[in-house]
Amino acid sequence: MGRRSVAVALTATAVAVGVSTGVAAPAQAAVRTQPVGQNCWGLSPHVVDIPLYGGATVRTDPRRPGSFSIWGAGKSFFSYTTDTWVTVLHFPTGHIETFHRRWQPSLADLPGFRIDDLRASGPIRVTVRSVARGPVPVPPLICSGTAVA
Repeated sequence: MGRRSVAVALTATAVAVGVSTGVAAPAQAAVRTQPVGQNCWGLSPHVVDIPLYGGATVRTDPRRPGSFSIWGAGKSFFSYTTDTWVTVLHFPTGHIETFHRRWQPSLADLPGFRIDDLRASGPIRVTVRSVARGPVPVPPLICSGTAVA
C-alpha cells in the first residue's frame, strides 16, 4: 500500500469516526406540527369525490416563542368553495378568537387556508367549522382538538 493509499484510508477512517461519534454541526430547531381533528371527515358537495378533511395543523416555531400558525387543507377532483371558521380558545387566559377563511380544495399540494402570526403560549383548543358550497348541500363539518402553542 503506497503513501497516498494510506493517507486516503486514514482520512476516510477519521471522517467515519467523526460521523459515528456524533461530531457534527448543531442542528436547527425544527418547526413542530400538531394535528387537530385528525380523524374528522365529511362529504364533499360533489358526493363522488374525495371527502372533505375538517382538521387542521397547529405549527409552532421555537425561534418565535409565543407565536403560532394554523393551516388546513383539503383535496378535491372538482371545484367548490369552502367557508371555514377557526376558533381558538387559550386555556390559561380564557381568550377566544375566531377567524374566517374562504378557500377552494384542489389536487395541488397547497394549504387550503392559513392563519399566521397568532399569539398565545400554552394549551389551546382549536375548533374548525367548515361549510362546503357546491351542487349538493351538505351539513357543516365541525372538528376540534387541543394543542400546545
